[in-house]
Amino acid sequence: MENQKFSLEYREDGVFISASEGADYSMSSVVGYIKSRGLEEYNGDAVMTFVSQKDGAPVKIAERNPENEKDAELEVKVSSDGMTAELWIEPPLADKPWPTLEQALEALASQGVVEGINKDAIADMISARTGKNWVRVASGVPAVDGQDADIDYKIQFGSATPGQEDETGRVDFKSVSSVTVVIKNQLLAEKIPCTEGTDGVTVRGAPLKAKKGKDRPLPAGAGTQPSEDGLRLHAMIDGNLILKGGKLHVAPVFQVDGDVDYSVGNIDFIGSVLVNGAVREGFKIVTSGDIEVRGVVEGAHLESKSDIVITGGIRGMNKAEIRADGDITAGFIDQAHVRSNQNINVNNAVLHSDLAAHGAINVLGGQKAQLAGGKTQAGMEVVCLTLGSEMGTKTEVIVGVLPELTERKKSLIALLAEADEKGEKVEANLSFLKKLESAGELDENKRALMISLTKAKFQLQSQVSSAKKELEQIEAQMEGSKNKGRVRVKGVCHPGVTVSIRGVTYIVREKQQFCSFVYEDGGIKVKPFDY
Repeated sequence: MENQKFSLEYREDGVFISASEGADYSMSSVVGYIKSRGLEEYNGDAVMTFVSQKDGAPVKIAERNPENEKDAELEVKVSSDGMTAELWIEPPLADKPWPTLEQALEALASQGVVEGINKDAIADMISARTGKNWVRVASGVPAVDGQDADIDYKIQFGSATPGQEDETGRVDFKSVSSVTVVIKNQLLAEKIPCTEGTDGVTVRGAPLKAKKGKDRPLPAGAGTQPSEDGLRLHAMIDGNLILKGGKLHVAPVFQVDGDVDYSVGNIDFIGSVLVNGAVREGFKIVTSGDIEVRGVVEGAHLESKSDIVITGGIRGMNKAEIRADGDITAGFIDQAHVRSNQNINVNNAVLHSDLAAHGAINVLGGQKAQLAGGKTQAGMEVVCLTLGSEMGTKTEVIVGVLPELTERKKSLIALLAEADEKGEKVEANLSFLKKLESAGELDENKRALMISLTKAKFQLQSQVSSAKKELEQIEAQMEGSKNKGRVRVKGVCHPGVTVSIRGVTYIVREKQQFCSFVYEDGGIKVKPFDY
């Protein structure tokens, strides 16, 4: 910036220095100012006189030398990448003028600088007399490459962290699951499309081409369906979501190549489950589809809305609980609690277990097909190779109506009676409110009550319909059990066995062979196996 304390004046008879009124200055400040103005040849004695006078009056300090008086000079420097341009102003000497904005723009143009010029920065340099310094006065616009396409996964894969702490502060690590359950039409992933990018330009006007973002297809695998616009991926079926080879697959079967243990965790699925190994103690498999275990089930919990097949058998340790709406098939059963709404089929021994099936229980197929110890209940019949043991192990076999069906029938009858009572009250209240409505005496509160009672009426009707249907099924099953209940032993039935059919109990006191126990004439009779 121009020094406001001193000034140099170039006259025909020489160069004069003066100072503003009341200014305080020293020799060094005066000399520094003189040199900053490019005046190297000056009279030192005259300068000392000026400093000693302290009145600021003009004093001639040099003769004019036209060779040392020159115009300002402009230099332009462009960066190697063409993205910036800087301006250098070499100040004028003597009373030569500073360059104008137009002159600075001409200097830039002479070097090809035509884009991104900051005129304000140039004007500031000129007004502030900023010389002998590189100042950026132009900037290019860099190219902005487009964003690559990305995939936004809308599901959370199988839990990777333990479950919550219980009241004692313990964490159930079995709750860690590797199953990712999805349902049909569920949104699995959404593609964020790539972008084109924005072109740039250098200060010299050279275009900079932006790169378009790379596209990326939806990770569509088996069991998935992309949307028509290719931006969303949905599940085609219910199943287990798997990320394999960079693609999402929905498998109708959840397969465990090894054992169900801490490395897999509990399984809660909506399709079929295949376990090539064992199911270890304390773990659970719950699914709406079939369960197939090719190894052994230890003290675990298996529950299926369909069939369960356990090739290796059940070593329950009095902890295993196996339930299925369909059939249950096992190699053997030892100390387990097993329930089926259909049939139970066992190739070899059933020992010290609690079995119940709405249909039949068959313990046949192997040389060790023996039913010994515990309680076995079947709605239709029990068939085995050997019943009981030579040691007289207490073995109880019950055929006919299952106790749980009797209890369910009682609860359904009670539910229907309660629903009838509630229905009568609802109808009475609705009838009263409708009369008020017809008379125009129904306020907002009573109208809201009428709407609520109408909803309750339809809910009760739905409950009654469902309960009646289930009751009919149970009664039909109980009637069929009464007519077909029997116990058949293809090999040997040992003493110590208790057979109950339709509420009548028979205790086997002598060894029987190739026999059947049937209900006849109010009692249990022993007949041939193929009776």
